Amino acid sequence: MADSDSVLSILIDEITDDSILEHVERNITVSTQSMSDFQCCIYIYNIYFAEFDSSKDKPPEEYLLSSGVIKVLLTTDTSLMLTCSNPAPVRVEGYVPDVVSMYSDVEFQSHFRMHRSTFEELCKIVAPDMARERSISLETRMLATLWMLGNMECYRSVADRFGISKGTLHLTVMSSSKALCQQKSNFINFPTTRREMDQVAEGFSARCGIPGIVGAVDGTYIPVLGPRYQHRASFINRKGYPSIQLQVVCDSKLRLLDTYTGWPGSVHDARVFRNCPLLDVCQQLPAPYHLIGDSAYPLSRYMLVPYRDNGHLDAQQKKFNKAHSSTRVDVERAIGLLKSKFRRLKNLDMLLAEQIPEVITACCVLHNFILDREGEDVVEDVEYDSASVEEEGCSDSLNAAGEEKRRNIANLL
Repeated sequence: MADSDSVLSILIDEITDDSILEHVERNITVSTQSMSDFQCCIYIYNIYFAEFDSSKDKPPEEYLLSSGVIKVLLTTDTSLMLTCSNPAPVRVEGYVPDVVSMYSDVEFQSHFRMHRSTFEELCKIVAPDMARERSISLETRMLATLWMLGNMECYRSVADRFGISKGTLHLTVMSSSKALCQQKSNFINFPTTRREMDQVAEGFSARCGIPGIVGAVDGTYIPVLGPRYQHRASFINRKGYPSIQLQVVCDSKLRLLDTYTGWPGSVHDARVFRNCPLLDVCQQLPAPYHLIGDSAYPLSRYMLVPYRDNGHLDAQQKKFNKAHSSTRVDVERAIGLLKSKFRRLKNLDMLLAEQIPEVITACCVLHNFILDREGEDVVEDVEYDSASVEEEGCSDSLNAAGEEKRRNIANLL
């Protein structure tokens, strides 16, 4: 068995980075004042690796101890190693029962994006799809999830606030997101009957006079970490950062009628639309109805886009473009509201790509759930979406039926 001096010596020799060595030596000076040399070795070893405990990447070479050092440490007194290991973490206790219960309704809504009564209803809705946990109440799990989705805090600080570990918080967020995704069909629905279509169309028509609009469509980037090596280039969007596509269709009340996500950020809006399930529905729309989108989408009987401004537009075409823009702005506001309420979507730092669509969809379900219960009058100021996907040349590929429909509507305005 190695003595304490040899272990301490090897630990110091292993460290090649001067700044790290200085840090370790400072800890040695402090720790040797209150513990034996051997206890100091174990203490420094724990601190050494705690330095990159929260790092998303593997530690650099200079942080790694060789197998020889690890073998020496493993041949030491294991009982002492256990007694000298890091103590159990200190966490906040009683935040939910003692603090959250004292929040006013305004404070509760500010922290958790909905009123207390709305939250209680949400718990009842998702309860059947949530696995039972003896150690954590459903209320705590949903509050922690809402806090994570509504803010850009790291997992460590949120876990500490709710008195749970980072791993437990991650599992909580994912299980809650999955339960919310299972409610998607109850809260996000594209109009299918004539009556539903007329209701949506009347809301848009009342603003700018374009008839028959059953939804405004647009795409937005959800920033993500993206894969580190394989296929990373496919996630890099035209603005130069990795992202996931989110396609949104909304009505004039900013309520989401359809969402589709999961495509890498480099994919064009038009391609996402061509591959989404909504396309089949749109192709079956009755003649008077259609979506509106920007010039990233191809003109068709069921998709009206603005005239391309080449400097030769007549008065009717300019009037149509102005009405079209004033109507389509609702989808930008809807996306802006979604990201304002659930700020995690402004930088979704997740590595597992297969889990990202679930979190995005969960936020969309919550968006509609809140609007249905509380309406538009309770939302904070909405920022227009600044991450819209490119508006570039699809509308030049004219569709005869779409061109005729657009011209007839322009003449009506």
